[in-house]
Amino acid sequence: MASSYLLLLTLPKIPSSSPISFRPKLQPWQPRSLRLLSRRRDGRSPMFSAQDQEELPKSSSSPVAVATNEDGNNGSPVAEAAEEGDPGAEEVQQQEVDWKTDEEFKKFMSNPSIEAAIKLEKKRADRKLRDLDRDSDTNLFSMFLRNLLRDSIAKEKERLEKAEEAFKALDLNKLKNCFGFDTFFAVDVRRFGDGGIFIGNLRRPIEEVMPRLEKKLSETAGRDVVLWFMEETKDDITKQVCVVQPKAEIDLQFESTTLSTPWGYVSAIALCVATFGTIALMSGFFLKPGATFDNYIADVLPLFSGFLLILGVSEITTRVTAAQYGVKLSPSFLVPSNWTGCLGVMNNYESLLPNKKALFDIPVARTASAYITSLALAITAFVVDGSFNGGDNALFIRPQFFYNNPLLSFIQLVIGPYADELGNVLPNAVEGVGVPVDPLAFAGLLGIVVTSLNLLPCGRLEGGRIAQALFGRNTATILSFATSLLLGIGGLSGSVLCLAWGLFATFFRGGEELPAKDEISPLGDNRYAWGFVLALICFLTLLPNGGGTFSSSFFNAPFSRGDI
Repeated sequence: MASSYLLLLTLPKIPSSSPISFRPKLQPWQPRSLRLLSRRRDGRSPMFSAQDQEELPKSSSSPVAVATNEDGNNGSPVAEAAEEGDPGAEEVQQQEVDWKTDEEFKKFMSNPSIEAAIKLEKKRADRKLRDLDRDSDTNLFSMFLRNLLRDSIAKEKERLEKAEEAFKALDLNKLKNCFGFDTFFAVDVRRFGDGGIFIGNLRRPIEEVMPRLEKKLSETAGRDVVLWFMEETKDDITKQVCVVQPKAEIDLQFESTTLSTPWGYVSAIALCVATFGTIALMSGFFLKPGATFDNYIADVLPLFSGFLLILGVSEITTRVTAAQYGVKLSPSFLVPSNWTGCLGVMNNYESLLPNKKALFDIPVARTASAYITSLALAITAFVVDGSFNGGDNALFIRPQFFYNNPLLSFIQLVIGPYADELGNVLPNAVEGVGVPVDPLAFAGLLGIVVTSLNLLPCGRLEGGRIAQALFGRNTATILSFATSLLLGIGGLSGSVLCLAWGLFATFFRGGEELPAKDEISPLGDNRYAWGFVLALICFLTLLPNGGGTFSSSFFNAPFSRGDI
């Protein structure tokens, strides 16, 4: 469980009584259709003071050559080569100048890399130490505090120096020699963070090129690297690109956002207990008047069991599919709801996706299995009772359940309304109680609706992930905005469920997934057909229909069961 991840610097474990306060941040990459890192969910940008900005060189568009050290060089491989008199330094320097004058590049790479951020933090520490040395206050208490602060800053600087050894920008000129006619033919390169973007074209199938090139680049760089193959469109010209980044920095992203922690598992268990409670409370709303505890057990247990079956089957299917692609999932978090009992299951990807097929297949496995299980429950109840409105342990669906809730109108369409337009109670209903429905059938119908809610193309809901795999990140962003807007309109017109789900999907599951390592290989017609079928089911089950499910006035006071 959609949003950008920030690279929070995890330093080597060094015995120290004072934790380091350094948290470097990278600007998300968003060059039109090509983006490597997802936008952070809270939308905050790196915080640098005016004094820090003044210390950066004028040519700060290069994310590596932005922080200078005490000797005046910029700390980049280019400057070091130039100082050492490397014969190829002049050519390398010209390449860096080209990066700095690339206006398109400047738009999305205006902040430093981890290497440069470490240097900037070192400069901050040096400045603080100099300020402390200039302080001439002779007060004993002030001197004591000043010495404590000086020791703390000195330790922080020492840790930064050790961390600097682990985070070095990749030498793009060495890496470019690894590309060739038998893998990926690179014709141009530009700096991105501590890695680079190599523009060219594939010469062999990507399944063959990926492991060979990744191994070769890792050996040349002296450390593990990660590759992405993508397409970049500029001036209506689409080019293939290979993005190279140090693996350690990508691992830090997942480490800083992982939910597979003790607190994550405790939260998952707490939400599971809360969801079981909301299912039990929701079920009690549909009992007939005067029901005893024995009636509650007899009537609610089938509904509760049906919910657990749907959740269990979809969860197992999802994890099996993810394991086939080698994708690590976070703990699953149930979403409690006092209206439907449960609004689905959420989890996050905690490793890179190998290709777009994985991005498509994993959410499809969850939603398709949930649809099939829900439909099987409803059909079973129909076969056993002869209709959806039978059964010895029938629940009674009050008309208030559907009032001002268009997202639930599919259930009313199936089980039938309580009264006609003139207010006459229909034969399939019990006057003063509601419309009877078999508990298993009701569980199946609710399961279909809840699955459809998760299939909405919004953020990192299952539908948003499918949209990103099918249409790309730009189109998925547009669909996500449109979905949030429609849910907001539903909330303004009085639907509590529209409002609650819209807020949850926008603020808790907003954003996009990290791109798959292979964004070039097509999905194939079969997956587009699956996507169309799922979208059609989602549309038909969430499409508002008549029968009093929605108020006639647009702006209406939100409805809650306590008002009835």
